Amino acid sequence: MRLISSLFLLNSILLLLASCTADVLPEPVALPCDGETPTYEADVREIIERTCSYSGCHLGGGGDIYANYADLLPNLESGLFRQRVIDRKDDAVFGMPPNYAPADREQDLTEAELMTITCWLDAGFPEE
Repeated sequence: MRLISSLFLLNSILLLLASCTADVLPEPVALPCDGETPTYEADVREIIERTCSYSGCHLGGGGDIYANYADLLPNLESGLFRQRVIDRKDDAVFGMPPNYAPADREQDLTEAELMTITCWLDAGFPEE
């Protein structure tokens, strides 16, 4: 009886050790914004100028409402920019850029551009 108990215990220990060696932790996954803080001047301005701001659309003082960071700031602070560019991006009318954009302008942002803007917004939309 003691031999059977000893064999059972030995077998249990071997199984336990074998199962422990098979455990492998997954590789860490970097979050999209991990360690990066895009700024308006370095990363976002070009996206806006190329895809969002064109004559006759965002009218404001002296032309386009997004002519500079200060003009854009009220829409950032109110959340309107995030709503139109990120949250409603697939809406043909309310999403930005809209599907009725001029033929020489993009109608959709790339995934990389969306991620840059999202990280920028999440970081508090720094100017520089």
